[in-house]
Amino acid sequence: MTVAIVGGGLAGLFTATRLLQTGHDDVVVFESSGSAGGVTRSVSRDGYMLEPGAGSFALPHPHLSSLLAGTRLRPAEPTARVRHVWTGERLVNLAPGPAAVAAPVVPVRAKLRGILDVLVAEPPGDDDESLETFLRRRLGNRLGHTAAWLAASGVYAGDPTRLSARSAFPALTGLVAAEGSLVKGAVRRFRSRPPDAARPTMHLPTTTMADLADELATGLGDRWRSGHTVDAVRRHGRRWIVEGTDRMEADHVVLACAPQAAARLVDGPLSSALTGGSRAPVLVVGLGGPADGMPLPDGFGILTGPDARTSTRGILLESSYAPHRAPAAHSLVKVIAGGAPRDPIVDADDQTVINRVGGELARILGHDVEASFAQVVRQLPGIPQYDVGHRNWLAQVAAATPESLHLTGWGYRGVGVAHLAADAHRIAGEIAA
Repeated sequence: MTVAIVGGGLAGLFTATRLLQTGHDDVVVFESSGSAGGVTRSVSRDGYMLEPGAGSFALPHPHLSSLLAGTRLRPAEPTARVRHVWTGERLVNLAPGPAAVAAPVVPVRAKLRGILDVLVAEPPGDDDESLETFLRRRLGNRLGHTAAWLAASGVYAGDPTRLSARSAFPALTGLVAAEGSLVKGAVRRFRSRPPDAARPTMHLPTTTMADLADELATGLGDRWRSGHTVDAVRRHGRRWIVEGTDRMEADHVVLACAPQAAARLVDGPLSSALTGGSRAPVLVVGLGGPADGMPLPDGFGILTGPDARTSTRGILLESSYAPHRAPAAHSLVKVIAGGAPRDPIVDADDQTVINRVGGELARILGHDVEASFAQVVRQLPGIPQYDVGHRNWLAQVAAATPESLHLTGWGYRGVGVAHLAADAHRIAGEIAA
């Protein structure tokens, strides 16, 4: 059985790796660029390593662990368990675990209202609703608004009034579906964890995410074909013709690229269905310098709250949890700016971006920032947004997708590395069936 995979980002690499693990050897991955990884492209300069895309992941994981077996990984520093929130007035430390509830991100009165979640009845039906609406209804206006903004910023750099609660955060809505309450669901999940179960911890590549992608591509041998464009994918009887730099016949085709890119490769109803969806343009800004001129708090990162009114949505404290990404005695942060609703900062020139983000970082940290390293990476068109209606769109796409054609990538069922791994297992299972 021949499988052609179009796209050599992590989604395509994971799918090919999983197919090989399950005994499917006749696999070819076509990648138009000269390198593996897609948006996972690392920037190494002056001793700093900036990861514009995902730079870490939690292990062990039921789907991801097996796909990364044999790659060079290292655990993050224990500080990765610590998170912070900038409220607009103060930097609040979120202690790991349940103790984070005590953090003064919202007033005590708002927290007490949140406990009443156990009394909130879930409305009947299968209606989609925004993350903002869902969390305000469950936790009250103040806590719900803050929680929705932080969740939307931390994962999608998105707008919580547009993101679908069920599509963007199925784990949250799943707690309510299972136990009738976020609070009850979280408590039940905590208590059901086996005492001897390995707790997932943050891991990262020994070097860079680009090197990790290269390792996965190398493991495919001559099945990996970089610099090979694909212009069209069309049905030919019960098989598929992949046309481009090479012409190939395949029993199954996996389009591991953005929906909008996949739409240009196919025709008919599927092409029309794939043109939907929205993206949030973001800027990734790396700032680094000597630690004595740029001291950082310990932790994984900082999220800005809904009242902060900054272009900055989040800050990853790279040199705290991944010190090898900066020279010795130096600091490095990765700032995510822009997002949805669209911020004018995404259209500014690099120096304006660096000045704006640097000023916001200084205000958040409470001291001047002396950065000798600065790098701006523009993630355009940006992060896929699972807005209200995303589930209906997925259903339309599924209805228009012919048998033996498969779609994967961060535009469909999750934007995280672990989501792409789970999708790789799903597709391998479909092909095996």
